[in-house]
Amino acid sequence: MKALFSASIAILMATTAFAAEPVGSDQFNTDPGFDLGTLTSDNFYDVIVPLAKKEGTLTFYDFTDSFGPLFNDRLIPAFEAEYGITVEYIRGEGAAANQQLIAARKSGAAAPADAYFVSSGSLPLLTSEGVIANLPLHELLPNGAALNADIATRTGGVDHGGVFVPFHRNQTDIIFDTRVVDEASVPTTFDALLDWAKANPGKFIVTSPTGGGSGSGFMQSLAFAKVSGDECRAAFTNWTITEAEAVAFAASACMTPVWDYYAELLPVVELTNGNADTLNLIANGAGAIGTAWEDMAYDFIGRGLLPPTVRQQLIEEGQVGGGDGLFFPVGASHPASGLLMLDFLISKDIQLTKLSVNGSRSARTDIDPAQTFTPEQVARLIPTDQYAERAIIGMPSLLVTQLSAHFTANLLRK
Repeated sequence: MKALFSASIAILMATTAFAAEPVGSDQFNTDPGFDLGTLTSDNFYDVIVPLAKKEGTLTFYDFTDSFGPLFNDRLIPAFEAEYGITVEYIRGEGAAANQQLIAARKSGAAAPADAYFVSSGSLPLLTSEGVIANLPLHELLPNGAALNADIATRTGGVDHGGVFVPFHRNQTDIIFDTRVVDEASVPTTFDALLDWAKANPGKFIVTSPTGGGSGSGFMQSLAFAKVSGDECRAAFTNWTITEAEAVAFAASACMTPVWDYYAELLPVVELTNGNADTLNLIANGAGAIGTAWEDMAYDFIGRGLLPPTVRQQLIEEGQVGGGDGLFFPVGASHPASGLLMLDFLISKDIQLTKLSVNGSRSARTDIDPAQTFTPEQVARLIPTDQYAERAIIGMPSLLVTQLSAHFTANLLRK
């Protein structure tokens, strides 16, 4: 009987959702008009849905240009149809929207929007200004349970405890045209890629680290692969690195293997000044292999801007990616609707829709495109097993900036 009782308690504890607790404080920094202290993932819909329907509307902010059609044509209509709540959709320049939200907070005014989709690079500023509600969204939102816990609580070196929920994941990679390079012989390591480039001059198209994110991602990934030693590699996760430290690191012996690699690579490749330039050279047959963003290449293939013979892969040593996310602001005018919208946007169906339309990856751990997508869609993506095993988090932005500057000053201008 005692064993049965203990087992029952264990099951109860494993299935009971606990009330949300403030992140980094002993109290919540916003008052939505309902008791956050009793809200759990179990009672979330029972409490929030009636309140949200009573509010009847919400304002959603999006910092991007590229996600407009997805939100306008797919996601927002789906949310409105499911809950009967009207969404006012606002898009705008990210830095300006951040300052507007901060100004509203300082003046005691309501937040301009009830749910935000912003760049992960905005997180340090918005956190320091106290405009993000200190809710552990990955625990509070019912759909948060399926998120990768590390990604859901840490972004760009900021350990935020879940106040910034991942919505969009992006990934740099290598694309290749199977009309020229078949999948069985495509180079899969950095050294093999260099050998192939030497044997096929001008056919490897590389975006400059200062000209597009895929080039910066290639440089970072190469550094992760070539730089050895704990002391050297510590810089890659030093999120408090100073500009002076980053400049010194770029010129240090730690980076010599990376700059030596580029010294051999640059004479035999075509260097472009932008991600689209690289893809366009692949499209017109001027190149066979190139650096890319997975979501951009996925989109180009789908729209016929790249041939359907193009495939994507991650180098065996790993390649960097990142992502952007959602948060609930302090002082939302329609708080229940805002929270409901955030939960909806990280649901499995919505994340699958986002991936199928935009090639935008998810932090959910229960998504396998091969189970739901068409073979044509799956072929446009990085293979699922590669993404799971080889995707790595990018370096601090300040370090990347100085590495790119060193590349330009010491390799391009020689």
